[in-house]
Amino acid sequence: MQLTRQYYRVDDVVWGERTSYENHVLTLNKTDLRDQVKGLFKAVEDVDFDVVKPGENTRIIHLLDTLQPMVKTEGKGKQYSGFFGSALTVGDGTTNLLSGLTVMESAALPWDTSSASSGLLYPRDAILDMQGPIAGFTPFDKTINLVILYKLAESKSSIEYDNDIRLIGIRISTYLAALTQGMEPDESTLFSIDEVNPELPNVVLVWQCQNQGPYANTYLYGQSIDNLVPTLLHPNEMLDGCVVSGNYVWPAFKVPTYLHANHPILLELYQNHGKTINFRGVIFCRSHNPSNWHKERCANFNIKLANYLGANGLIMAWEGGGNAAVDGMLTIQCAEQNGIKASTITFEFGGLDGTEGVLLVDDVPEANAVVSGGSIEKHYTLPDVERVVGGDVMRLNKESGGYFPPSDKSITFDTTTHFYLSGNQSGHSKLFGESY
Repeated sequence: MQLTRQYYRVDDVVWGERTSYENHVLTLNKTDLRDQVKGLFKAVEDVDFDVVKPGENTRIIHLLDTLQPMVKTEGKGKQYSGFFGSALTVGDGTTNLLSGLTVMESAALPWDTSSASSGLLYPRDAILDMQGPIAGFTPFDKTINLVILYKLAESKSSIEYDNDIRLIGIRISTYLAALTQGMEPDESTLFSIDEVNPELPNVVLVWQCQNQGPYANTYLYGQSIDNLVPTLLHPNEMLDGCVVSGNYVWPAFKVPTYLHANHPILLELYQNHGKTINFRGVIFCRSHNPSNWHKERCANFNIKLANYLGANGLIMAWEGGGNAAVDGMLTIQCAEQNGIKASTITFEFGGLDGTEGVLLVDDVPEANAVVSGGSIEKHYTLPDVERVVGGDVMRLNKESGGYFPPSDKSITFDTTTHFYLSGNQSGHSKLFGESY
């Protein structure tokens, strides 16, 4: 596979009489945007739009998915293949991207058990600040973010809400990227792993994603991965959006669609391909397997594929919390026992200073090359903000009956659970540490 990504820079977004892209300025018209998606309204009654820019003293709440605006202009299939068409294999040809821009989704999804998962698997409020102590937890304090605000119809199911929200987000992001067709890009990059240097070690990425039911699913070519056997993906398939997020349960650990399509570890491996390593592919699987038997089965399938690819090294990365760590550690153990060197990145339960208690939910003796993504148990006080996009109140602590503080006021949290991507393990974090 050979994929050319063409990048079109967005320096500013303004509101105007018609939607257009010219001279690095994206002009938006709300009527145009609404017209693109009103045919999709079933569990959604209406949508509104807001724009949040870097440097603003702005908070976004009820944040769900974030998408990369892109459109395939050459090659088989469509961007985000499996939605709005057949699930054709993507990763070849040319894809146009709007760089410096995201499409975000914001909605206060219902908590009642008739339309939401019960127990731990309910949609927690996700918070993103463009300034202040948590701004750097995401890449999105540096991007211009178009936020879709959803007005939900009453008495629909979680599956119906989830489906409408996802389709509307994909349609808007595609519509905006399509404005670039026929234009000269600011930059283009060819992605290919066809050429292999036999003198270099072969490395694979195992990418393990959450799938536990509505509001906690991941989609591969338009289908949730609950019964997925570990499968081989060409990295270009991910760059074209074959993996789409549907996870709104744990904001800290969530990997939004934007980071599946711009996966930091994957892109780092691409940068080193042919220089220090041969990047041989992505082994994609689900985390949170239901029993130890299923977890061991998944780990062995992962290493069977890694051996087939002639892997000398393996990077194990996963989405999710404690249950997912067991899956990941078993894959590391299986890799090392089969002669494949394995490394991983994970958040820690480290307390206030990063050293308290049991740092990891699970570990194995073979996991001796671990990169820390930081502790999720640090305390943070968010300051007052001038503007909030998404709602007037936060929705917190459903387990104890709910707590609904004003969304523009200062508030202290004793974990980072509600901070968008604060425990994300895709490698986007700006945190850095050294061992001496």
